[in-house]
Amino acid sequence: MLRRSLLSLALTAPLLAVLPVAAQSIVDFSGREAIVLDVASIEVESQYVAPMAPPNIDHELPLTPSDAVRLWASTRLKAGGTQGKARVIIKDASVKEIDLDRTKGIKGWFTKDQSQKYEGKFAVDIVVEGTSRGYTGSVSAAVARSTTVAEDVTLAQREKTMTDLVRDLVGDLDTELDKSIRANMFPVIIIQ
Repeated sequence: MLRRSLLSLALTAPLLAVLPVAAQSIVDFSGREAIVLDVASIEVESQYVAPMAPPNIDHELPLTPSDAVRLWASTRLKAGGTQGKARVIIKDASVKEIDLDRTKGIKGWFTKDQSQKYEGKFAVDIVVEGTSRGYTGSVSAAVARSTTVAEDVTLAQREKTMTDLVRDLVGDLDTELDKSIRANMFPVIIIQ
C-alpha cells in the first residue's frame, strides 16, 4: 500500500510542479474517490496539438484544457497493480473564440449584444492492456460546452468565463469517464 502511494505521488508530483498553483485550484477532485486500476502504470499522451492560432485560444488559458485532463488523470486514476498499463489519450482539448454578429445602426447604440462565443470540446480515450488478469479494454468520452460574453465584459469577467468553461468541461468529462470506467472496466478496478 505504501509503495502504491509513493508511486502515485511520484507520478502526480511532476505535473503539479509544472502547473501554477492558481491553475491547479481551477479544478479540484479532492472530494472524489480515486479510481484504482489493476495496472502498474498510467500514462497520459496527447494526440491533440493546439493550433496556436485563431479561432483556437486554448493555449492562452491559465489552465489549458490538455493540462486540465492531465490533472484529472493524475488525481482521479491510480495504478494499483503489478503489470500492465493504462493510457489516457487526449484526442481533443480545444477552446475556440468565435466573434458574434452585433446589432448595427442606431439600434446598436442602445443594445448590449453578446460579442463572443467560446466553444470547448474534450475527447478522451482510456486504454488498458497487459494486466495480470489478461484484461484489455477501452472507454471513451467526449464532452462539449459553449458560453458567450457581452460586448461590455471586463477582462477579469472574460477570463473567469473561460476558466469556468474549462472547469465545467473537465467536470463533465469526469462524470462521463467515471461512469464508463465503472460500467465497462470493472474487471480491472481495485476496490479498497
